Amino acid sequence: MSEISKAKSGGWFKAHMMDLAAYGGLLVCILIFTIVPPFFGENMWSAAKLSTLMSDVIVTALLAVGAVFVYALGNMDISIGGQVGLYATLMVVLGNKTGSLLPGILLSVVIALIIGVINGATGELLHIYPIIPSLVFMMILNGVKTITYTKLGSRNISLSSVDYRIFKNPWVMVAVLVIEVAVVALLFNYTKLGKNVKAIGANAQAARQSGINLLLYKVFPYLVMGVCVVIAAVFQMGYTGSASDSTGTGFEMNVMVALILGGMPLAGGMRSKVSKAVIGAFTFSLLAVGLPLIGVPSNMIFFVKAVIFIVVVLITCRKKTGTLPR
Repeated sequence: MSEISKAKSGGWFKAHMMDLAAYGGLLVCILIFTIVPPFFGENMWSAAKLSTLMSDVIVTALLAVGAVFVYALGNMDISIGGQVGLYATLMVVLGNKTGSLLPGILLSVVIALIIGVINGATGELLHIYPIIPSLVFMMILNGVKTITYTKLGSRNISLSSVDYRIFKNPWVMVAVLVIEVAVVALLFNYTKLGKNVKAIGANAQAARQSGINLLLYKVFPYLVMGVCVVIAAVFQMGYTGSASDSTGTGFEMNVMVALILGGMPLAGGMRSKVSKAVIGAFTFSLLAVGLPLIGVPSNMIFFVKAVIFIVVVLITCRKKTGTLPR
């Protein structure tokens, strides 16, 4: 092999190192959770476990795919969990009153778009870290959810007036996920919106000087994510046909870990890809479902995930200006 060929080969591997690590991590998880669980008397690929895995994957993947736009900016939104909890609650409450999920879904979309505009615009207009308004919304939404369940006099409410079995159908789950991935990938890879978002994530100052409207293209990503959060909330609510005061708790961290496991650069920029969200969601869900099957105690699962999260961040997401997005 010539020196030029070696250089090209080395450059290719360096450029795709995070992608290879992500696919390798998913393959390792599949192998481990296929080989080891039978020794504990359980089968990872039984119908029951596949159903649990698919329900976990669909919500995580829908959220992670929607969050790609925001993370490509080098930002993050930690109000995701609060939004899922509120939207699921609205769908159940209004569904029981009207006999249809449509009013709850439409109201959720309106709220999601309003939150998206505020989250996207505040950082640019007030010159503060974008994570701050999302933190405020996280506290507000959790407060609203707490007040709602206090008034209802229950920590859990069930959907009794609407047939929600369609949301438990694995083919429907797969179809919705494929459609969302296709639409988001189209916007992200082949439109001015996606190209400008990645440009801002790579270098905001250069993007501004090239004529890109930073305010506009920092708001749109949050709007895309807001719609995806509502879709995820539909399936989160629909799988159990209920909502509770704990619905959505921790989802913002699940999304971050999934994106990191998928090789998403948290600094944003041109290496951001929709496929990384999908790979990361499957890897994360395999860990969530598979770790208990190989004997990891439930109280240790969060610790194992935290260790994996820290290690992957330190290896793949280091940069001079900081490790995590703002």
